[in-house]
Amino acid sequence: MASKDEGSHPSPNKNIRQIILTESRGYDIDSPNNIPKRPDYLSWNDYFLSVAYLSAQRSKDPNPSNTNSTRNGACIVDTKGRIVGIGYDGFPRGCSDDCLPWASSSSVEEGVNAEELAWLETREPWLCHAEINAILNKCSSDVVGGRMFVPNFPSNECAKFIIQSGIQEIIFVKDDNADSNSSRASRILFELSGVKLTKINPTSPSIKINFGTSTTNPSKSNPKSIQNEDEMEKYLGLMQREASIDPFKYRVKKRADYLTWDEYFMGVAFLSAQRSKDPSTQVGACIVDANKSIIGIGYNGFPRGCSDEVLPWARSASCELHKKYPYVVHAEVNAILNKGSASIRGATIYVALFPCNECAKVIIQSGIREVVYLNDHYHDTDGCKASRIMFKMAGVEMRQYQPEHQEIIIRFGN
Repeated sequence: MASKDEGSHPSPNKNIRQIILTESRGYDIDSPNNIPKRPDYLSWNDYFLSVAYLSAQRSKDPNPSNTNSTRNGACIVDTKGRIVGIGYDGFPRGCSDDCLPWASSSSVEEGVNAEELAWLETREPWLCHAEINAILNKCSSDVVGGRMFVPNFPSNECAKFIIQSGIQEIIFVKDDNADSNSSRASRILFELSGVKLTKINPTSPSIKINFGTSTTNPSKSNPKSIQNEDEMEKYLGLMQREASIDPFKYRVKKRADYLTWDEYFMGVAFLSAQRSKDPSTQVGACIVDANKSIIGIGYNGFPRGCSDEVLPWARSASCELHKKYPYVVHAEVNAILNKGSASIRGATIYVALFPCNECAKVIIQSGIREVVYLNDHYHDTDGCKASRIMFKMAGVEMRQYQPEHQEIIIRFGN
């Protein structure tokens, strides 16, 4: 992923036109018969913001309609245009979503009057905000000079964390609590520290991620809707002893319709595919480490600096050099090359299409240990046969993802 948007590509000069014409055996970049790039790809801002909103769908927050408890996500982009940190609102690692309380201290939820709740009976003491999680989940050595994309303007606690991490710009959609002490303190801190604030409006009200045919089995119970009573029983004594809280008596529970890890990671892969300029095939890939942190994202396209307006996008032509295939870098390779961590050994890669043999070689050499794919359209091709042979020899696990739902919708409004 590049840091500059597509409008920055200069018009090809005569020298480039002549080189391509000669080396490609006659491909003329000025020919009106050339297939153009896809016009409806996501802009960089819409893409990064969509990742933040998609991540928010992993949150167990049961009260998204209240402005003070809107589920939040965050996406950090470094100076090279790479996503290096993603987070969402939630409790700290290892802290039970069933045992800790979800009630808000600033609203009335499901008949629960916040004024009747003690502070320890609300989520405020326990919740780790999306902005902080994104910084702590970073896959690079630091996020100095980076940009953070968030749906909601950060609180003052998040502002302090953002400033100390070295982030230089906040891109947000709304600030429903602009008159609150928290927002006022954030604006003071950002102004003093030189952090730029940019309020934007997404190009469209929503973005759809379509997995294709749904494989939902209505007879199968959804484990997300079942409370973990064993875990609640395990920590009951601790909760009562330390805070006089009984998790079995909560009236506000975590929501059941949050994205599973597989839905989330495959969703990021499909969302990234919407950045591709390929008019016929858009593929995205998402690499995840053992801690469930995203450490690499990519989509299919031409190499950095190679103009989308100049090279061919055709799938068929009389000459091989007039097709896209000699020039396109596949999503899996881009995700590996865009990694934010020093190593991706032991990681899992999520991708829409089963990898070709060229990608398989790179996947194996990079140390990735599992491939999760949605479609296997080219199963019987020699390339996919070679991939399966190499994956099995190298001990790379292969798993076909079976989506529970046909689509995920990212809505930018309330």
